[in-house]
Amino acid sequence: MMRVRVGPALALVASATLWGVREAGAQQSMDARMNAVRTGTVRFTMAAAEGVCGNGANWYRSRDGRLTISYGMWNGSPSNRDVETTCDRGPVRVVVERDAGDTKNIRLYVGGRWRADTGITDLGAVSTRDAAGWLLNVAEQGPEKVARNALQAALLADSVNATPALLRMAHSESRSPDMRTSAVLYLAERAGERVSASLDSIAYEPGDREVRNAAIMAIARRPKGEAVPALIKLAETLPDRELRRNAVRALAQTREPEAIAWIERNLGRDQDSGG
Repeated sequence: MMRVRVGPALALVASATLWGVREAGAQQSMDARMNAVRTGTVRFTMAAAEGVCGNGANWYRSRDGRLTISYGMWNGSPSNRDVETTCDRGPVRVVVERDAGDTKNIRLYVGGRWRADTGITDLGAVSTRDAAGWLLNVAEQGPEKVARNALQAALLADSVNATPALLRMAHSESRSPDMRTSAVLYLAERAGERVSASLDSIAYEPGDREVRNAAIMAIARRPKGEAVPALIKLAETLPDRELRRNAVRALAQTREPEAIAWIERNLGRDQDSGG
């Protein structure tokens, strides 16, 4: 039998191609399972990302031990000062309402357990890759209410790279400013040069000021060594004066010596020029 040696570059291309085929197959499989229910309710569970927990009614997500997103009330609120609330590490529970072949609503829970119910199609535990792929597709293409809930659910899934979808949504003119703003702010939690470059380009793009300002706020949430030089650049070069001011405010909030020094050097200059 003849053996053919494959170089590293070709092997990488073949691996990426195979991964793409598998992703497409997983997406098709999830689509097929959803489309099998023309009208009715579908539910499934998937593994939760690190830092995500809930009690069935409420959930929260933390990063580096800090609360970042919560739904409902937890310990410390005036209405819950006497009882310690438990928080289960998943699973993420998703309920999908279908009507005439379209997804009309998505509900999201973490932890707890399903109520006994009849007439519901239960897909059971679904791989996060399959589930998040389907949810991100809905987030990119579905009506806004459904899309927003789908995006939130996808971002709670374990070991899912949502960055490509978030970048597409952030740049998409077919999505509403609110949806694009959400995508931009979620991007701030993700690492990588591609994310930083994209946030920078969004801040300069002509168009909705709300989305551009969200990009500035997202840049400010990046690591300080990355955020400060980027904010200085924005404060110096953005054509929009209001956005420049927002960049300066974000720069001040970093409280970094380099940022404060830049503000002190430029404060008098801006006042003299009326900027």
